[in-house]
Amino acid sequence: MSEMELVDVDLGYSNKEKAILSNISLQIKSEKVAIVGPNGSGKTTIIKAVFGLAKITHGIIKIMGADTKFTGRTSGVACNLDTVYRLVDLPIKNVIKMYCSIMEIEQKNVLAHIEKYDLSEILPKKTRELSTGQNKAFFDIMAIELGNKLALLDEPFENLDARRRLMMIEDLKNFKGSLLINTHDFTALKSLPGWGLYLIADGQIYGRFSSTDINRLYLTRGEVPAALSVIRSKYGIFSVTLDKGDASLLSSTDLESSIQEVIR
Repeated sequence: MSEMELVDVDLGYSNKEKAILSNISLQIKSEKVAIVGPNGSGKTTIIKAVFGLAKITHGIIKIMGADTKFTGRTSGVACNLDTVYRLVDLPIKNVIKMYCSIMEIEQKNVLAHIEKYDLSEILPKKTRELSTGQNKAFFDIMAIELGNKLALLDEPFENLDARRRLMMIEDLKNFKGSLLINTHDFTALKSLPGWGLYLIADGQIYGRFSSTDINRLYLTRGEVPAALSVIRSKYGIFSVTLDKGDASLLSSTDLESSIQEVIR
């Protein structure tokens, strides 16, 4: 059984609007996966749809084998979206107590993780009183501790200082369950070998690649015979190739920048 499965899914926020993502199929089964794409590409929408915060206009999303349209919160599945943890305006210590009770998780595990990140000072505060970096670290920790079967993290490194970024990378590498992260930053993947890798652009997902090959992946203008995948974007058609091409993906920080480098 897959921990997460998307089958021919269209996602948006209203039936009247054009879908943000179209015909998306993706499966996570006892593994770690990264989706890389520029800000605004729709990668966050995937996580929102799993938690009922975006609309599934076509297709099915299954979590632990169950259609999300007909199930509520699933034990052992969590995310780091701020919207989820700001549903209640309570001190952090009370938010932890409430969510741990709902998810049947020991509070002491979350508190130990917070202490490890030198965040004990946030416990009496509310999320709106924290810095952006403190909020990101707290939401990441909640996702990792509550989502012991499946954790979904949107931009987990964003706004973290260098020390906490390294700590988060180690936490993700040591995580025992299935894991999906969204990021715009290719460079983070150098520290996460062996992960499944997908690219997202203009409402479509491309891949599967391997994060181990991130140093070998190139972007080439047009459709070439040796392409691992062909990206059709608003800027034109591009091929993802191995070992040679117009621009290395790592020559830029994100997919949007790589495309711009190729079309210059």
